[in-house]
Amino acid sequence: MKVLVTGATGFVGGAIAEELAKRGHAIRALARHAAKAGRLRELGAEFTPGDIAGPATFAGALRGCDAVIHLVGIIQEKGKASFQRIHVDGTANVLQAAKAAGVRKFVHMSALGANPHGTAYHRTKYEAEVLVKGSGICYAIFRPSIIVGRESPVMRLWVRMIRRAPVVPVLGDGRYRLQVVALRDVARAFVEAAEREDLRDATFELVGPEKLSYDEILDVLAAALGKRVRKAHIPLGVVSPAVRFAAALRLPAPITPDQLRMLLEENIAEGEGNALREVFGIEPLSFRDVVREVA
Repeated sequence: MKVLVTGATGFVGGAIAEELAKRGHAIRALARHAAKAGRLRELGAEFTPGDIAGPATFAGALRGCDAVIHLVGIIQEKGKASFQRIHVDGTANVLQAAKAAGVRKFVHMSALGANPHGTAYHRTKYEAEVLVKGSGICYAIFRPSIIVGRESPVMRLWVRMIRRAPVVPVLGDGRYRLQVVALRDVARAFVEAAEREDLRDATFELVGPEKLSYDEILDVLAAALGKRVRKAHIPLGVVSPAVRFAAALRLPAPITPDQLRMLLEENIAEGEGNALREVFGIEPLSFRDVVREVA
């Protein structure tokens, strides 16, 4: 197949491009910055500059493509890059171009917890899903948990804190759970969804095999790094007002009110089923296995 990947220069996009190349597919990479396309060109990808927020910048990029893997998203609004502009309007632009080009499959990156009544992040992720479902193009929507692996920003943050900080700050009691999913498993599932004719008009949650508390995640990482982690649990009665105050005054802060809310709501799938195993035949890597691979 010829597959257009949006957000191809990101850490998830890079892993998906590698998986596509390994399976012999032709890759067309849509991204804003050519300077970041070096690794993609090594994989034989065709680089197309463009911004999903500006349809005119990628006119014709989908011509001749069999499938689109749409990954572009943001976790924090900055300047003109709002959740509405990137998640909703950007997805609408890509869908319109895909339909005009006769693309047969649209594989979309959403987020675990997407819903119409959540934070602005989760709400716009949900609104983008609605657009995909109403597009008339055969689709697969993925709702991954926090993705961990090589080049993962959240893994880098955790490792940096454990290695450098004498005490690692933990918001609240640290008992809120995450069901982190391995980058390798996510990449395989996305590519299979583009390939398989039997996966039509379906939504899948992508999660790892275990539900770990935030404290447990730090402990696993510290053990792999040969470090002893000392945690300082900061009461929510202190954290919440400080975060709201910083947001109101637009002061730099390590977390936004919405991000704090999402963290405390937990990032886990309901029930014990796992689409990676049951739909894609992938035995999901545990967090400990991911840490071993990265280390």
